[in-house]
Amino acid sequence: MENSSSNNSLFDLSFDNNVKSGLRDLAVWAGLAAIVSLINSIFGLISYFIQMNKISNMVGDYPGTQRAMAGGMIMPLISLGIGVALFIFLNKFSRMAKAGVDNNDSYQINESLGNLSTYFKFVGILIIIVLVIFLLLFMFGLAMGAWILTLLILKG
Repeated sequence: MENSSSNNSLFDLSFDNNVKSGLRDLAVWAGLAAIVSLINSIFGLISYFIQMNKISNMVGDYPGTQRAMAGGMIMPLISLGIGVALFIFLNKFSRMAKAGVDNNDSYQINESLGNLSTYFKFVGILIIIVLVIFLLLFMFGLAMGAWILTLLILKG
C-alpha cells in the first residue's frame, strides 16, 4: 500500500512571501555578481594587452618575442572564456528567477535553479581542475628538489 503523503513531491511546494523575497534578492545579487565577474574578465584581458605593449616597448624586436607574447595570450583567453561562461549561467539564473517570482511561474523558477545548479557544477569542476594542477606542480617541485639535492650530495 502506498501512503498518500509519499505521493507529495517537491513540486507541490508553495512559496510564501519571505521565500519569494529571498529568492528575488538572491537573483538581484547573482545578477550583480555576474556583471562584476564579466567586467573583471574583460579588465584582465585589457590588462594583458597593456602589459604586453609595455614589454614590447622595452624588449623591442628580438627574435621570438612575438611568439612568446602570442603564447602568453592563452591564459587571458581561457580566463575570459571561463568568465563569460559563469556570467551566462548566473545571468540566466538572475533573469529567470526574477521573472518567475514576479509572474509566480514555477517553470521559470525551476529553470533558473537549474542554471544555478549548472553554475555550481561548473565552479566545482574548475576547483577540482585547479587542485589537480596544484597537486601536480607540488609533486613536480618535490621531485625537482629531490633531484637537485641528490646532485648536490653526489657532487659534494
